Amino acid sequence: MKLNSGDTFRIKTKRGYFFLQYFETTEAIEYVRVLAPVSRDGNITQEEIDKKERWIVGFPVKAATHKKIIERIGNFQIPKNFAIPQYARSMHNIRGEHLGWHIVDRYSWHRQFKPVLNEEELKLSPWGIWNATLLIDRLENDWSLPEWK
Repeated sequence: MKLNSGDTFRIKTKRGYFFLQYFETTEAIEYVRVLAPVSRDGNITQEEIDKKERWIVGFPVKAATHKKIIERIGNFQIPKNFAIPQYARSMHNIRGEHLGWHIVDRYSWHRQFKPVLNEEELKLSPWGIWNATLLIDRLENDWSLPEWK
């Protein structure tokens, strides 16, 4: 399966259909925008796609499509105001104790430790690759970046 920037997929949850928009692959990681709309009928419009995404994350699009976890619904334009973020964040825990955060450069994988996040860093998407189980759980529980402290 060949992925094209703008390919949009839906994933069924208990709350309805959520949508993912593929935008690039780097270092064999497929990145998607997790879109804001929730739909009962599984349809989405370009206007809804143009809204700010919930977050961005690495997600195995090809594998999830092959296993019929997600379904391709078409190719939509990536919003003109969308800029691929250079940085993401991950929790830094040792032996179950939260010590702070790593701010990760998506291209060089260089990490910078931060004990506390500032206002802008709270808006950074998670670093890493999520599986479908984690993604669905976060969507069904209305997980958001600002609450992830």
